[in-house]
Amino acid sequence: MAEKTITIRIDEKLHRDIKIHIAKEQLALKDYIVGLIQKDLYGNSQK
Repeated sequence: MAEKTITIRIDEKLHRDIKIHIAKEQLALKDYIVGLIQKDLYGNSQK
């Protein structure tokens, strides 16, 4: 499947908090964000 790029700007504190969270969970940033979007769009079942 082809992939597309999304670019967003967030403030430094949020960025730092995300980086800390994903480090604790041993997740890649992409996997974390894509997981959040999929959960929001599809609920618990990922399509």
